[in-house]
Amino acid sequence: MLRRIWPTSVSTRLLIVLAMGLLTAGSLLFASGRWDRLPGLQEMGIDAPPGNAFPVFQGDPWVAPPTGPDGFAEVAQNRRFALYVDPKTSQIAVRNKESGFLWRSNPPASQIEKETVKGALLENLQSPFILEYVAGASTRRIQSNSLDPKLNATYVPIRDGIQITYDYGELNLSFAMQYVLTEAGFELRIPDAGLKEAGEMKLFSLNPLPYFGAVAGKEEEGYLFVPDGPGGIIRYDSRPPAHVRGYDFAIYGDDPAHLKEGFFKPKREPISYPVFGLARGDEAYAAIVSEGKYNASIRALPSGIVSSYHSLSVNFPYRQEYGRRVSGLTDEKVKTIEAERASTDRRVEYRLLHGDEADYVGMAHAYRQYLEDNDMLPERLAPTERIPLHLSLIGGGMKPKFGGYRYEPATTFRQAERIVEQLLQEGVANLRITFQGWQRSGRASTDQRLPIAKDIGGTDGARAFVSTMKEKGIPVLFEDTVGWKRPEHSDFSMRTDGVRAIDSTVLQGRFRFNDEFTLIPGVLGDFIVHPAKAIRGQKEVIDALGRIGASGIHYVDGPGNLLYSDYNADARLSRADTAYYYSSLLRYTKNEFGSVGVKRGYDYALKYAELVEEFPLESSYDLIVDETVPFYPIAVHGAVPYTSTPGNLRNQYDLDLLKAIEYGAIPSFKLTYAPSRALTDTDYGDVYSSEFAVWKDRIAAEYAKFDSLAAVYHQRIEDHERAEDGVFVTTYEDGTKVTVDYNAMQFYVKEGGGEDR
Repeated sequence: MLRRIWPTSVSTRLLIVLAMGLLTAGSLLFASGRWDRLPGLQEMGIDAPPGNAFPVFQGDPWVAPPTGPDGFAEVAQNRRFALYVDPKTSQIAVRNKESGFLWRSNPPASQIEKETVKGALLENLQSPFILEYVAGASTRRIQSNSLDPKLNATYVPIRDGIQITYDYGELNLSFAMQYVLTEAGFELRIPDAGLKEAGEMKLFSLNPLPYFGAVAGKEEEGYLFVPDGPGGIIRYDSRPPAHVRGYDFAIYGDDPAHLKEGFFKPKREPISYPVFGLARGDEAYAAIVSEGKYNASIRALPSGIVSSYHSLSVNFPYRQEYGRRVSGLTDEKVKTIEAERASTDRRVEYRLLHGDEADYVGMAHAYRQYLEDNDMLPERLAPTERIPLHLSLIGGGMKPKFGGYRYEPATTFRQAERIVEQLLQEGVANLRITFQGWQRSGRASTDQRLPIAKDIGGTDGARAFVSTMKEKGIPVLFEDTVGWKRPEHSDFSMRTDGVRAIDSTVLQGRFRFNDEFTLIPGVLGDFIVHPAKAIRGQKEVIDALGRIGASGIHYVDGPGNLLYSDYNADARLSRADTAYYYSSLLRYTKNEFGSVGVKRGYDYALKYAELVEEFPLESSYDLIVDETVPFYPIAVHGAVPYTSTPGNLRNQYDLDLLKAIEYGAIPSFKLTYAPSRALTDTDYGDVYSSEFAVWKDRIAAEYAKFDSLAAVYHQRIEDHERAEDGVFVTTYEDGTKVTVDYNAMQFYVKEGGGEDR
């Protein structure tokens, strides 16, 4: 006879329910108590993210002066430029007074007559925007442009420019675009306050100025510049393979919270800086996306893909399409458009270039000036007699042993001292050290960091090592992560502290690449801690490392290489909010220590970075990109030191070494004292060749090569060119030229004074 498990007595049942309630409440109180003990963001000098600021202007309508033969009327002018608008079409044009060149938002009518495309594609060529909207819950996107008969455009003059409001009266949908002249060109602004959705129709995306400066076929010499890796150019005289449908990728990579299917896509270098550009003869522009850059993509369309024109622009999505689960009992999904609109101002600054600056180098100079104008770069680097060497030492990690796990040491703090001593004896100078694998849990992505792993020397060993290094003038940063976490190694709760994806579920799992560079699912249990909570928890680590005298923290996951949204209904965050919190963490860390580092180096992180590890120096090898160029290095060299792939982990050792020299990187190695097999099955198992004894002589030899560039470490890159096939020349401020010859696999340095080195 079966016993009843659930008691029949009502009083006993009530006691059990009460006990269960007390246990639940106790666990919640424990969790909330821990949460309450974390410091507030205000204690760290971190406020809430800023809101939108662009106003929508009201006033008397613009009265257009007499138009010229081309239908344009002048709106505003300054010392260098003049802005024109066609009152009938709302097309714009900007004249460079110095060169007389007229930049147009769209091809002129005389060229449109030659175009072979028809219908909506032909209309798009004549419109200063392409808009997509959806009706109610439908996922069908309806495309529109300025030639839509349902549209009414009104003009209001504003300071140094004009505001154009586009109103789809019967659709109850409207938005405003503002054009304002600057000393470098002009700005396009799309104020969020000017976007109205009063009916069933909802804005899906807006592609402003899709054909600004567009060039037909092979009529002119030049190229499109796209922010692929360090920089990529698409030449007008090349023809992409038939299956290539253009370049259209999100700035800072895809948002993991949008749950885009990532399978079977080739490995990509996420876009690290929000710039695109176009060069045509002696004229060029660099377009820099500022507001709205965290939710935008760069779109480049060579001739023959959509029309006969080469064009590029920014596309602003306002809503995302995603797969919503039908129920929790099945994996079946239906396509859905998110209900809430991404609410943010949008701005693109076009810097117009002429003459010697009308190329990718001039675009990089314009972007550098933008970074400086907006206080996004640190102070210029100080001159140095010896080039810095970035040395990353791996303490160890957790690996399976005898049915369980144990920490496997690979480099104790005493052994780290021996490595440093031997490198100094070999003539290596100006060392900068980051120490990883120091956490007691033996895991990289963990909140269980402290106390420092005893198998490598513990807290006392770390303090002694840092002290000894300081006596030698060597800074020591400790590597850490604030991005992805494993639940079993985190003090945070995935359910209550994890960010939520667009379908409101906790965002879990990340994608990784297999040996064939095919995206496959990562560990499903991984989750991302809400950035504000992660920062509050990070203060404990900052304080503890500060007590042992660390020089700073080097963040390898989170600030500098990861951006995401949080769709938590109670506290929704945009990617702009995440970038704000991460920037605030970098500022706080630097203020506490004096030094902070990041990996990869998204441009929002440059202001506080003392070092960017594995800076994007490789392209995505897109078939559409004809040539990789050092745009990003040109923009930041002399302000931010950066490394390429560690020397002991390069795919093509000599070739990648020369690329690092051509692009102005500093040398870097990732080492262990023990043989690299000690890292097998740990979180550092991908470091396949790391034993110091094996690499010591090669480090010294490589350092001597990089050290010949010590004099230009703090200098800006003034020029870069291809002298001939396989030979490239990088020129610095003082005239020093570094020639890299990939044919002979050598490089040469000619000092500014003319002496060879």
